[in-house]
Amino acid sequence: MIKINICVCTYQRPKLLLNCLESLAPLVVPLNTKVTVTVIDNDDARSAEIIVSALKSKFPFDLRYYCEERRGIPCARNRAIAETHRLGSDYLVFIDDDEWVESSWLKALYGYCQSQGGEIIVSGPVISELPDNIPEHIGRLFNKRQRETGVTLSSCGTGNVLVPIYVTKTLGLRFDETNPFSGGEDTRFFCQAVNVGVVIKNCAEAVVHEVIPVNRTTLKWFAKRKYSAGTTVAWRKIQDGDSKLGIVFSSIFRIIIEIVNCGFMILVGHKLRRNKSWLRVCRSFGILAGVLGVTVDMYRSVDS
Repeated sequence: MIKINICVCTYQRPKLLLNCLESLAPLVVPLNTKVTVTVIDNDDARSAEIIVSALKSKFPFDLRYYCEERRGIPCARNRAIAETHRLGSDYLVFIDDDEWVESSWLKALYGYCQSQGGEIIVSGPVISELPDNIPEHIGRLFNKRQRETGVTLSSCGTGNVLVPIYVTKTLGLRFDETNPFSGGEDTRFFCQAVNVGVVIKNCAEAVVHEVIPVNRTTLKWFAKRKYSAGTTVAWRKIQDGDSKLGIVFSSIFRIIIEIVNCGFMILVGHKLRRNKSWLRVCRSFGILAGVLGVTVDMYRSVDS
């Protein structure tokens, strides 16, 4: 039997967590596999324990609960790795607590991995589910580039990913806990995996859905996220050997261009293009900050 551990890291989002776990119950299990679901609660008050306890007796899979008291998503993810090793699992799967999955999701994710030899990381798409009546100039900012199955990726996120256990056990990779609230540690983790020869491929059929709360449907929230993402982009550029001075000059140039473009879009009344230009400005400021060593606390507080 191949053992698969599905890990959900959570912090004070009981309704979303319940929705996530309930969506896992009707999963189609791949042949010759044993599935475990592990919840890592990052709240030292153990707020998620009551949700897990209520589901445990009727849940179709082995459902486990652990509390990681050290705050920060990389700490919770590293705890997930540790518990996966203790279980003796062959694969670690991450999804977020604000997501729900389709019944064929795991079969597609695992099946594609096996079709490629069983030793690649497989990432799937995350579809944003928006609240009603969101204006188009905000709603279309959630549109993500759709990749075909088989596309090789330079990195990915932890919202929908299957990781062969040798990546964390033999290669010893872990999430960086240096700045536990800044975000971007998943990008760094998977970049490091690629750097040591691990292949990451996309599987378009392995779909999960992300519930977007109303407070994330603002330009201000997007701006903060793009700024935070920019600090990670700076890290990647430096890792790739780009000079810091070159990164600074290119970022300043991009800021100037996009501010001008943003002003023009305001004049012509094109809200979506205005928003996109402004977010590119924020991302470039984030790159500048990242080069200068500035950190952010994007995820110290969590949306419920």
